[in-house]
Amino acid sequence: MTDDTTATEGSTDSESTPDDWRPADASHPLADRLAARAVPIDTTDPAEDLADLAALADRLRGARVVGLGEATHGTREFFRLKHRIVRLLVERLDYRLFALEANFSETLAIDEYVVYGRGDPRDALEGIYFWTWDTEEVLALIESLREFNEGRPVDDRVRFYGVDAQFTAGPAEALIDFFDDRDADWPAEHRETLATLADDGLEVDEAPADVAASRLAAAEDLIDALDAWFDGETTDGSDAGALALHRRHLRTLEQTVESARAGRDDGVQAKARRRDRAMAETLAWVLDHEPHDRIALWAHDAHVQRDGREEHWGTGTPMGAHLADRYGDDYYALGFDFAGGEFQALDVTDDHELRACSLGPPPEDAATRLFAAVDDPPWWVDFADIDDEGLVEYFDRERPVRSVGAVYDPDDERDRLHDEFRLPLAFDGLVFVAETSRARPLERE
Repeated sequence: MTDDTTATEGSTDSESTPDDWRPADASHPLADRLAARAVPIDTTDPAEDLADLAALADRLRGARVVGLGEATHGTREFFRLKHRIVRLLVERLDYRLFALEANFSETLAIDEYVVYGRGDPRDALEGIYFWTWDTEEVLALIESLREFNEGRPVDDRVRFYGVDAQFTAGPAEALIDFFDDRDADWPAEHRETLATLADDGLEVDEAPADVAASRLAAAEDLIDALDAWFDGETTDGSDAGALALHRRHLRTLEQTVESARAGRDDGVQAKARRRDRAMAETLAWVLDHEPHDRIALWAHDAHVQRDGREEHWGTGTPMGAHLADRYGDDYYALGFDFAGGEFQALDVTDDHELRACSLGPPPEDAATRLFAAVDDPPWWVDFADIDDEGLVEYFDRERPVRSVGAVYDPDDERDRLHDEFRLPLAFDGLVFVAETSRARPLERE
């Protein structure tokens, strides 16, 4: 098998490779049994032939929504493998919708480039605010989708959507432009609030209680007024698409405000739960709005996993659980794990500097240890194919796997650097990579 893993500079003191924590004669009593069910992946290079993914194509052929996870938000090999799988879905299975864990309104600039070739994709990536996607690997995916779309009928081109709702600027700006262009008779007494949301955002997380309450109330009054305006607007059909799109911008604004309200009233985890629900809702809107009926979803493992479960902070319902409730077996969640190497994240020990980080050994009961004992990674496995009694018993309990979001805290090894899943309930399949490298940030002046 081939890989393009390269060493990067700036790793933390906890840098680890599989050999650091596995004995030279590394073994696991179940490794051979899992190896018999693991399907090799020849390369992470997204430009290479897709023949080695034929078994995955067969498994995904009946899916309507494919959730492509990642154990970190900054791993080059994950991004490149996901790029290959997106190619598989688009080129072999005729998927024409792609969704990213990124803001709905801002990400439409990427869609403009992917579908029509308009704009600069580097500027569009910078405009969605997420350093996680401001990388060479994601840019390569965008360019690949643009190349695929070039010359095809418009209704057969891949569309690119964000499904997240974390900022008010994008939807508020879109609504201002919409009303300015239409010269519409709308509730203009709320224009100042809309302009503030476009320019400054809500800014309620650290605000005094009375200030936060005032800002949230003003935003909610605005949303109620615009909802009423859209309810009363009629169309002859010529601008139905524009009305539907901008009503979605309004809903995105509302989702962001709802999350902020939940965070102020009930804490950060309530805000996170609201966000996952919003992402699932927006993905469903894309499927309902577009003529195509299958979509590839790119997000973190914690979002795409389909198992609502008890967390240390309460009941968690990830986006994937909402999607599983809605689409049932038509939703396929593919998780990712790795043994060692680097990834990029915001390091809390270095003033939240974005840098290359790495992990120490996984917990003793981690499934990562079993995965690392299976030869010839990368590979993938479908949990429905695991019928061996020993493996079934092994996976029939929560086991840790690598799981890092945007933040790296080396002193929080179990809670924020690993997550525990009953893997066959959380994911339909899993991709394993042995050695990883940092995703490559786009160079900017």
